[in-house]
Formats: sequence, structure tokens, C-alpha cells
Amino acid sequence: MFLFAVLLAGLVSCEEFGPVFTGEYENPAPYDIYTDADFDPDSFMSIADLKAMYEPGHPFVIEDDIVIKGQVTTSDEEGNFYRSLYIQDSTGGIELKLGKTGLYNVYKRGQWIYVKCKGLALGAYGRMVQLGYEDVTGNYETSYIDVQLLIDLHVFRGKIDEPVEPVVVTSGDDIISEKYVGMYVTVKGLTYGNRVFCIVYDKNDNSLYLSDDTHGIDTWAFSEEGFADYLTKGYISNPEDYEPAFYSVSQYFTLDGADLQVRTSGYAKFADSKLASSGITDANAGKISLTGIMTVYNDNLQFVLLDLDGVKIEE
Repeated sequence: MFLFAVLLAGLVSCEEFGPVFTGEYENPAPYDIYTDADFDPDSFMSIADLKAMYEPGHPFVIEDDIVIKGQVTTSDEEGNFYRSLYIQDSTGGIELKLGKTGLYNVYKRGQWIYVKCKGLALGAYGRMVQLGYEDVTGNYETSYIDVQLLIDLHVFRGKIDEPVEPVVVTSGDDIISEKYVGMYVTVKGLTYGNRVFCIVYDKNDNSLYLSDDTHGIDTWAFSEEGFADYLTKGYISNPEDYEPAFYSVSQYFTLDGADLQVRTSGYAKFADSKLASSGITDANAGKISLTGIMTVYNDNLQFVLLDLDGVKIEE
């Protein structure tokens, strides 16, 4: 009992991006490959049906013997996913809060994953439904599972298939409907919105909101070095009050009147890459396609790139 209490004490939750281990494991451990036959056939539930069990504002610990099965759609190799991965079946996708980095070394894109949900918590952050562990602090609806012993009790690896093909989205209504939230998608016909959202903090921890226009931010995010360089550009009136730091940035794109925030971690390998290096300029309005994970945060539709291969200029 004492051991279990110690394990629970280590389960903390933080929804902000952080640094990700993006190296390679030299000698990955062998593992059992699970199949449907290893689970009670009556326990299987679709991801959409599991998510439908959640009522906004009412997280709960799952008490039934429920198993979901899906393919891994994400990779944290580029540092743009933090301590979680997404899996998807034919009905939908969901975030698994595993609490580890370097997950791409263990869970490959296209790999089938089985999750025994009994004992896990179903909740949301900013309306984004997540499957994790009960947050004993009460600060969040779910926590990271975090402890390898607990992960091994709930998450089982199956065979590796071809990666999931993205769902193609071509209308703003499909974005606004949120029916593809949690899923791997390609959104076509986007226009660069010429505005950003970013919160930076001075040395006294006072916040400054950069929004409405670009504020000269022409990169996907800020690494520490990138923000130090930005401070020399004259867009912040009192740069001496700030220190170099990592900051996530949301770059806006639009489709048929629907806004899509492409949120990128300051710890992503491509944080300081300029949008122009991907071909994004005012001249190609309506000719941009993005491939990644559709997410939501409160009233904002957000999009997360796996890497810059997910950015294409349409012919």
C-alpha cells in the first residue's frame, strides 16, 4: 500500500510544452506483441464510444473492463509532442497521457496499441478529451500515468502496420464541427492568417500577450536562442526586461472563415524555422495544406504538426 501511495505522489500534470528526449535508445528491450486474442472480446470499445462517456466537467475513473485499440498517429521525435501520444481507430482519436518523453522509440507510428482502461481516468483539458490517471492534486481532470509499472499494466503493444493515412479536410465547416478532433488529418486550402498568439514573460514574471498581428514573429515558435534574437528586432519596447527563454507560438491559418491555430513548442527542433522556408508567404493565400493532429483548447481549434514535412504548398 505504501508503494502505491508513493507511486501516486509522483503523478503530476502539466499541460504546457517541455523539453523532449529525442535521441535513440541504443538497445531497445524486446517486448511481447499482443493481438485481439489476448483480450476479452466483449471488453472492446471504439475510441468514439469511450470519448462519448465523458461529460464536460465530470472526469471519472473507469471502473468497467474496457479495452480500446488504435494505431499510433504521432511521434515526439521532433519535440513537438510532450509526454503523450495519440492513437486512432476508424471512429476517432484520443490522447494517451503516458508521462514519458522519447516515446517514438517505444511506440512507432502505425503500431497497434491496446489500452486496458479500467483504473484510468477519462477527463479533458480545455475541452480536449484525454485518457490518463486520476489527478490526486485536484488541479487537473487527468494526470500523466508517469510510472512505468502503471503503464505496463494498462498499455500493450501490438504489431506495426503502415502508418494511418490522414483524413483530408477541405472545408471550414469540418474544422468548426470538431468531428476530427484527436485525429490525424490533412487540412487543405488554408490561407496564412498573418497573426500569431504568444505569451512571453519578463524578469518579474509579468506577462505580455502578442496577438492580433504577427509582431514580427516569422518562425513557428521560439527556442531560447530564437527569442534572444527576437529581442534585438525592436518589436518589444523594453527588451532589457526579458531573458532568453523557450516559448510556444500559435500561427494562425484560415479556411472558409474557420480559424486554425497551429501551435508549436519552443522545444521543437523546428521552432526557429521560418515560415517562409516552408514556402508560406502572403502570395500563396489559399494554397497551403497542413498535416498533423487536430486538437481543441477551449474555444480555439488548434493544430499540432509532427514535423515540417506536414507543411505543403499546394500546386
